[in-house]
Amino acid sequence: MLLVTQLVSAQEKQNLQKGNMLYKKQEYDKAADEYKKAEEKKKTPQTSYNLGNALYKSKKIEEAEKAYDNSLEDADNNLKAKAYYNKGVAFQQQKKLPECIEAYKNALRINPDDAEARQNLQKALQQQQQQQQKQDQKQQKQQQQQQQEPKPQKSKLTPKQVEQYLQSLREKEKQVQQRVAKQRVSTPKQPEKDW
Repeated sequence: MLLVTQLVSAQEKQNLQKGNMLYKKQEYDKAADEYKKAEEKKKTPQTSYNLGNALYKSKKIEEAEKAYDNSLEDADNNLKAKAYYNKGVAFQQQKKLPECIEAYKNALRINPDDAEARQNLQKALQQQQQQQQKQDQKQQKQQQQQQQEPKPQKSKLTPKQVEQYLQSLREKEKQVQQRVAKQRVSTPKQPEKDW
């Protein structure tokens, strides 16, 4: 039993070392495969962290986040701080600012001296503030446009009622025109003055 455990541990280390070598050569997909093999044999925080880094470099951001989460289990504080930091970077790349900010805060809670985490937190907070300002401005513009545009009032009349109303107006107009015409005919011309 002890021999099997040692054999598995040796294979896991071998995969981890091979993954590290491939990562240094910037062959991130192959490195991720080696880290996954190492994880299958024995899941360690360091292996999960390395897998997260390889996945991140391979542009598999969401998978990298999961690997960083796995690395947080049973990790020492140094590795936890790095995992939170990298997770923050991954969230920032996806423009998930609230999650990004929280990850950087967690990294700083563990390692308050991490200057990069502090700088990235400040940048993320500024981005969040700018986004909020843009949203506020957009809402204000929409409200102003809504206030400026007169709202057409809906008629309470049915089309049939409108047609009847128009018809009655036409009849009244005819009557008025007839009266005016009669007055013109019936009014005698005034005699011209003889001077």
